[in-house]
Amino acid sequence: MAEAKFSELFIIKMSTNGKKQVLFTTCLSNNFSNITLSKTFVIEVPMIYLLPFILLSFLSCRPETGPLRFKDKSIVFKETKLEVDEEDNHHLEYLENLKKDYESDLNKLSINAVKSFEPIKKIMKRKCFDCHDSREKLPIYGRVFPRINPVKKHQDEGLVALDMAKTYPLQAKGNPPQLALLKAIKAAVLDKTMPLKSYLVVYPLKRISKKNQVAILAWVDPLIREHERIDEAYQELFFQDSLQGKVQNLFKKKCLRCHGSGNNRGNFGDMEKLSELLQRKKYVDLEEPTRSLIYKVSLSGEMPTDPREKLSEEELQLMLDWIQEARNLEE
Repeated sequence: MAEAKFSELFIIKMSTNGKKQVLFTTCLSNNFSNITLSKTFVIEVPMIYLLPFILLSFLSCRPETGPLRFKDKSIVFKETKLEVDEEDNHHLEYLENLKKDYESDLNKLSINAVKSFEPIKKIMKRKCFDCHDSREKLPIYGRVFPRINPVKKHQDEGLVALDMAKTYPLQAKGNPPQLALLKAIKAAVLDKTMPLKSYLVVYPLKRISKKNQVAILAWVDPLIREHERIDEAYQELFFQDSLQGKVQNLFKKKCLRCHGSGNNRGNFGDMEKLSELLQRKKYVDLEEPTRSLIYKVSLSGEMPTDPREKLSEEELQLMLDWIQEARNLEE
């Protein structure tokens, strides 16, 4: 940048009706840095000559061609609105690469899940697919009077909870996280809640044996561990710092499979709609957060139904803080 100096400074005293009223200065230079004066003039002129002199002043003081720049580097002008700081560019590039790695790891996990499913495919077909594979056809007695047929109803409910037609990724109503579905399979096998007892009365050979249990867990457990590793490794992609964001993540992992995204087990759903949930006085007590039903059933371990997924002290406190924050906003 050129270091031009002020060569001349004119001080003009403007007179109206013989009275000096305004002091106006002008310069013959094209820069604003390192001001040095070599000459100073004081000229008294009538008001009538003011306009052309101001025009000459602005033309002489205009900056060099190009963007205006200052020596103070704390003042930065971007040449376009779309320009991003170099640091931001690096961060965006980093996140983009991280996302690609995340998708690559998930793809590898899916391929491995399908391959490792082969040893238990026959077991799952015999024990589970009647109700959890949309490709399976019901026997003829399950297809008559479909609106009132309990067998048809049972299959429909099973497919809403879990559909293994594509083996992996697992499917279910509301698209809950794969980790949640895998943990649900593990819980059902360990607790022997599936197949249903009413189903086993008619089909006793569908009962899952100890050997079957070991084989199914040998497929599920490694997938659970790998999903947890991936979630930990790429949490930067999905981390939400706000209290509401953290609660949303908590509900997604522990609750929405049964109570959100269209699922309303126990006639309780739409937990993903946090603002609406806070207004449902049956479940949330803004006056006394510890009396909120969603908190009490979580504290007692009644929900989630799988005791292995019981909310930790930190997660319970997070729920209370969220309700308390909503209360403070209303006051």
